[in-house]
Amino acid sequence: MLPALQEHDFKGSTKNPKPKTPLFEDADFPAENSSIGGVTGDSANPLASYLKEMLKYVVPGWARPRQVIGSQAYNYKLFASEGEPCLFKHVSPRDIQQGYLGDCWMVSSFSALAEYPDRVRALFKQKELSVDGRYDVRLYDPIAEEWKVITIDDRLPYWKKPGKHGNLCFAKPTKENEFWPCLLEKAVAKFVKSYHRIDGGWESVAMEMLTGKPSLCISVSPDVGGTHAPYAFRCGKDEESAQHATVAMRIESYDANWGYFTQDASTFSDGEVELTDEWVWEKLKEWNHAGHALACNTRQNYKGILANHAYTLLRMLDVPYTRDGQDKVLRMIHVRNPHMTNEWFGRFHDDDWESWNAYPEALKATGHKVGVKDNGVFWMDWDEYKQGFSDIAVNFSAELGGKRYTDTSSEAHRVHEAVDFGSLAGVKNGPWNWLKIGLGYW
Repeated sequence: MLPALQEHDFKGSTKNPKPKTPLFEDADFPAENSSIGGVTGDSANPLASYLKEMLKYVVPGWARPRQVIGSQAYNYKLFASEGEPCLFKHVSPRDIQQGYLGDCWMVSSFSALAEYPDRVRALFKQKELSVDGRYDVRLYDPIAEEWKVITIDDRLPYWKKPGKHGNLCFAKPTKENEFWPCLLEKAVAKFVKSYHRIDGGWESVAMEMLTGKPSLCISVSPDVGGTHAPYAFRCGKDEESAQHATVAMRIESYDANWGYFTQDASTFSDGEVELTDEWVWEKLKEWNHAGHALACNTRQNYKGILANHAYTLLRMLDVPYTRDGQDKVLRMIHVRNPHMTNEWFGRFHDDDWESWNAYPEALKATGHKVGVKDNGVFWMDWDEYKQGFSDIAVNFSAELGGKRYTDTSSEAHRVHEAVDFGSLAGVKNGPWNWLKIGLGYW
């Protein structure tokens, strides 16, 4: 049975006694190279070339949030940082940034989860930056069918050249100096024994681990009139013995050469194994409106879209317009790159005056401001999307509830600044029973 997300569920690790020093140091996941492991980076990351150089300059003992941002920061201060560090402020899907690690699949899932900020806050026992540097983080293990508490300290892999400003190696704090992305990434790394074990993966698996809810993947056809296919991931030594592919299985896949397999998931698609374009588009709008988390990955380098890279889906819009006396509909989709760079440069890119002016209806419906770069967030039409993206992952997390982030910052502040840790609206026990029966993995 899946427990409700309540504070009393957080008991933390029993292996670490209360530290004698004021700052907690996690002996189970030391601030050493052994916890980083043999990271290889992300081929889609424009800064991937810095990875080897970064590893040469990792600061022994790493660095804590208050050492890199704020009035207490000195030797390790981040370049151009202002203000004080915090755990949460105004959780947003728009300012989460991937670092040098190849975990776009996970960081894009952070962004999808952050569409509903209280879902992020509910993963942490702590409500604000910890005085002693200790954090208790909940992650869901589909194999055990239970939430597990991962206790970490806030020492984060940090690199600094002599005489230069330093930088965090992996996930970055947000523009408002929130450190929850860095700490959540570290909790996952500890869960699987090292950072290098999250160097590659799938958005659907990450979202399941963050929500305790099942995910559906859709293989997207780029062909005109082509059909799309529903599937889910499994992992094991062979296809017959494979089980549901939680991120924890990566330990065995590295150590025992396990493989990954896909299985029909038509139980989530009205029993259909060939999905029409119209069905998928209407379902995407329905799922997005209902509050399910959505992410995707790419098939190729395509007009700024990077191959083998995960993105977040933010919105889908039908834009009615009339041309030559005929009523038509333009399908627009809002996408975000976790690198916060390398944007789409095809039709309807940020400063594509020609396309936006040709479709003033789309400009009004999306609220886009032509010529304003949006840090990895962009609009494109559905037909172009299918050329660049190969798969979509939907996590059925609407039951978790919570108010949705809005793009209007003042509204986001009003809506989310008072969100507290605790039970989420509508959480029900046992969502994995549905997946268990429907897909027959066990």
